[in-house]
Amino acid sequence: MLLALAISAWPLTAPAAEVIDGISFADDPHMLFVPVEEIASALGWETQLNQESKDIFLNGQALNPTRLRTLTNGTSLVPLDELQRAGATTTWGDDGMQALVASGFFKKAAIQFAAKHVEVDLGNQRLRAYQGARLVLDSHISSGREGRKTPPGDFKAGPVKSPMHRSRLYHNAPMPWSVQVHENVFIHGFQKVPRHPASHGCIRLPLAGANPAKWFYDWIDIGTPISIRGHWPVATPRVEKSTVLSRLTFQKIIIATAAIIACILIVLFILQRRGKV
Repeated sequence: MLLALAISAWPLTAPAAEVIDGISFADDPHMLFVPVEEIASALGWETQLNQESKDIFLNGQALNPTRLRTLTNGTSLVPLDELQRAGATTTWGDDGMQALVASGFFKKAAIQFAAKHVEVDLGNQRLRAYQGARLVLDSHISSGREGRKTPPGDFKAGPVKSPMHRSRLYHNAPMPWSVQVHENVFIHGFQKVPRHPASHGCIRLPLAGANPAKWFYDWIDIGTPISIRGHWPVATPRVEKSTVLSRLTFQKIIIATAAIIACILIVLFILQRRGKV
């Protein structure tokens, strides 16, 4: 009886899976990526970097460098199938929008295809791209100068998206990594992107350095919401998921422990009564 009750109470002690917003790219929308360091922490794995070859080892397994991607800040991203090669198990939900990645019974994370959205702050001349709550790109921009200001509003990317679009209004000027926002307004790469309005109405992203313009083009999907404002709204406080999950896990452990103690007391009471009889 005690063993049965203990077994029934055991699932309560299993930790809840940490929910992580994955990162996907428009050129391979069915592939889901996650930061190497983040998933390593969730699964309790070690990461190592070979300084000479620059190979990344996860759980002792060398990751295929041709399969990895990076954010513009240098963060390495690994696809979920590479995690399987490193020893994890991956189970997809019925809708294909979330995968449970596990290493043993206690270490697991739920990686989800989160919705994408883009925010442009004309006042501070910055663009931020998000997938779910994850900030995937933060770059300075140049928007439209006085007399040709970039229109504020809520738009959706497309329908035009081209690695090399040319302006029909301004002498066939090249616009690499172009994503249409509204009519003749595009987000595109440019060689010179000062931190103030300088364009004819488009939103310029840098081509230099980590090439935010190309990264943005590779990442954004047709139809992704794009919000352009004079300034970003003040962020409202939110409860971190990890905090909520840790509290729920702690409560489950307390409940399970109390249930086991109660079972032991009941068994001892029954044995004591039988002894008296």
